[in-house]
Amino acid sequence: MKAKYSIIILVSIILLTSLFSSCGKDRWEEYYPFTRHSLWIDSVMRENYLWNDELQDEDELTSSYFLNSAAFLSKVRYSDDKVSYIDTACSQPIISYGYQLATTQVNDTALMAVITYIEPFSVAATAGLQRGEWIMAVDDEIITKKTQNWLTDGEAHKLMIGHSTTIVINDENSGEEVEQSIVIFDRVVNIPVALGFFPNDLPIVSVLDNHVGYMLYNDIAEANQQEVASATQSLSAGDITNLVLDLRYATTGDVKGLQYLASILVPSSALGNQFASVEYAESRHMDTSLPFLTANELEKGVNLNLNKLYVLTSSATAGPAEMLINCLKEVMDVVVIGQQTQGIEVACESFIDPANDQILHLAACHVSDVNKKVDYIDTGIEPDYIVNPLSPIEGILPLGSPQENLLARALEIINN
Repeated sequence: MKAKYSIIILVSIILLTSLFSSCGKDRWEEYYPFTRHSLWIDSVMRENYLWNDELQDEDELTSSYFLNSAAFLSKVRYSDDKVSYIDTACSQPIISYGYQLATTQVNDTALMAVITYIEPFSVAATAGLQRGEWIMAVDDEIITKKTQNWLTDGEAHKLMIGHSTTIVINDENSGEEVEQSIVIFDRVVNIPVALGFFPNDLPIVSVLDNHVGYMLYNDIAEANQQEVASATQSLSAGDITNLVLDLRYATTGDVKGLQYLASILVPSSALGNQFASVEYAESRHMDTSLPFLTANELEKGVNLNLNKLYVLTSSATAGPAEMLINCLKEVMDVVVIGQQTQGIEVACESFIDPANDQILHLAACHVSDVNKKVDYIDTGIEPDYIVNPLSPIEGILPLGSPQENLLARALEIINN
């Protein structure tokens, strides 16, 4: 059977290839509506892709041009490329409840799920759910491996919600009093059918006690520059002396967004000096020196003139967030608190297809510090203070809460 199947595929490819030149005619124009999207991706990649010298020749991709955009990109991109992807220029809502969960085993069969993230404009937020709350049961059924898909299936459900607390018990072995974490039932929440929402990747800021600023930022992108500028105005008005930058969910961004964010954080004496070294594909002949912006180039943004920065990370932190930490360490004291990051030093550049609503986010450059040093590839950035964001469970609180695990540790370090 396998031999027959292989022969059929081989014959199909030969027939498909022959269509382009049947009867001695060039049929590319006729098939252009079916191949245009892939041909556009191919042309952009040959000019701008970091690994453009690894791309196959056009005549080797003849049949591949008929694939959809995502499939074509997946087929042709370099094996080391972990960041390139296809998106749409038209805003498309995400259909889900809008929460992220982490499950834990209660006993041999039962599970519970703690809410680790809530999207502000989702049905989960509207229902009043908060980070750190526990889903103890669904539709009056305990959660098991067979029923845990109910937590994400998008249907309307009745959720039994609890909160964590600490009690003191007598240890059976030692006879001494010890603390133990338990989950106590609070209330029932009826979550409706999942609806569409737009993720909030914009910075969220607050000013805590002792003039400590807090900024949660997930997408370090040029498109968010105006919102970053507004955030700096709020922080500056709060007369902050320290800043905690929460990058635990920061996985995306671009070089321009990275440059802007870095320029608002550093000491004012660094503005206009070199910030990073950028390596593009050789064929592009691009400038490899990336400077901090000047005060005028920040426009409405305010340089916070910080000498020390406290950064919160998790195992999800990647790409531009890691580049920011790596490059800022050359000009200021950066204290990393949390978990080891992913280890990606490749930045994307965005290209919009003029004929439809697609955006190609393409791996375009390596980013290193001013000395061209980048020592976290694949291994990630090691935190100065290792903190598990989900332990203890009493510290899984809304982001920005001074008692939340990572932020509480940062405030302890600052205050000491």
